[in-house]
Order: sequence, then C-alpha cells, then structure tokens
Amino acid sequence: MSEETHDAAVRGPVAIKTAVLVSGAFGWLLTVSMCFCLTDFEGILKSPTGLPAAQIFLNAGGRTGGTVMWAFAILVQFFTGCSAMLADTRMAYAFARDNALPFSDFLAKVNPYTHTPVNAVWFVVFFSISLNLIAIGSTETALAIFSVTAPALDISYVSVILAHQIYKHKVKFIEGPFTLGRWGTLINYIAVVWRFARNYAICVAAFIAVFAFVWWFVAARGKYTGPQTNDIINEIPSEDNEDDCEEPDDFSV
Repeated sequence: MSEETHDAAVRGPVAIKTAVLVSGAFGWLLTVSMCFCLTDFEGILKSPTGLPAAQIFLNAGGRTGGTVMWAFAILVQFFTGCSAMLADTRMAYAFARDNALPFSDFLAKVNPYTHTPVNAVWFVVFFSISLNLIAIGSTETALAIFSVTAPALDISYVSVILAHQIYKHKVKFIEGPFTLGRWGTLINYIAVVWRFARNYAICVAAFIAVFAFVWWFVAARGKYTGPQTNDIINEIPSEDNEDDCEEPDDFSV
C-alpha cells in the first residue's frame, strides 16, 4: 500500500514501527492478564467450550461477563479479518497488475463503476472461504495450514532482506531515510538465520520457492518485469502540489 502513500519512504517505516510498539505493549498486557487468570490450568485445557481462551473469560467474569468479553474478542477477530482481506486484495491486485499471477488479466481488472479491483477482492474472498471449509472435513489439516501463517508472514520479510544482501552489489540500491548503517548486513543475516531456524519455516519457504520457480518458467518469465508503479505515482499528487493548488482565502469584504 506504500504505492498510494505520500512520503512512503518515511511514513511506511514509521507506521510499521508504531504498529509493532503499540501491539507489542498491549499484547504484553493481555498476556500478563491472561496468565493471572490461569487458576485451573488442566480445567481450562479440558474446557467443554473447546476454547481455552473462552474458558478463561468465563472463569474471570462469570457467564455474563465472560460472554461480553468473548463478544469483544470475536469483534476484534472480525476487524482483523477485514484488515487482512484488504491487504491480501491489494497484494493480489498488485501482483496481477504486474503479470506475476495466473489469470493476471482477469484479476487486474478495475471495475469502471467502483474504480476498485473487484475481481481480486472476490478471488481473495473465495480463496479464504475455501481454506476455512477444509476444517469441515479435517480440523487437524486446517490447523496445520493456519499454523504456518506466522512463519509465512516472516518469510515475506526475510526473502526481501536476503535478496537485498545477495544482489546489493549487482543492482544499484538507493538507501532511504531509515537505515541500519554499518550494522545492517550483520543484523540482516541474523534475522535470516533466526527465521529459518524456527519450525515450519523451511517447509513454507520451500513450497513458496517451488511454486514461484515453476510459475516463473511456465509463464511469468516473459511478462513479469517488476512493479509497474509509474502510472500510479503520477496519479498521486504530492502534498506540496496540493498546497499549491489550494485557492487563497478571499479576505475582501
């Protein structure tokens, strides 16, 4: 989404840093609170609800209080899902626009009425529904799929870090305002080693690498040339231009 953000080189990293700090602080408080409520660990694990977290709420607030707290948890999950759908749709459209996905022409179409990539939205919706339907046949399979989401997210960052370290002497790279300086290379490699040393990381990375490798030689090699952002950047006026375009106030009486 940085393509559509003013001063993305600054505001993008600031947004990421702020999100990490805020969510980390509130996540720590939530974890501490939940730990204080673990009065009966075995009973919570064997909860008739099938949801240990829900049982913690019930133990702490009773039937009414626990239900209210769990309703807020469901609401948070709903909005989290909406945010994830938004991000997934934006990425699907961006990759399709750059001819990096199967059926790119279809997924990259922008609806002339809404001016939004409706096809990409519905693709993400149906794909998400399909993944959730797996739980009907096998809960274990669904849990196995969902358990790799965190490693997959980390790998999306690590792959960029690793590619930068491999090709930084072959491709001209202009550093932005946020840089690690002379410690950058060391910290980058520590991040890569730490990520791939964890569970599931190798399997997820291998699957993504095989899919990308096959698709590259099957179709993308002749079409994908990288992000096509020139048109988008030209359509976004800078804040300076917006200020210049503002009409002066009329102070005449």
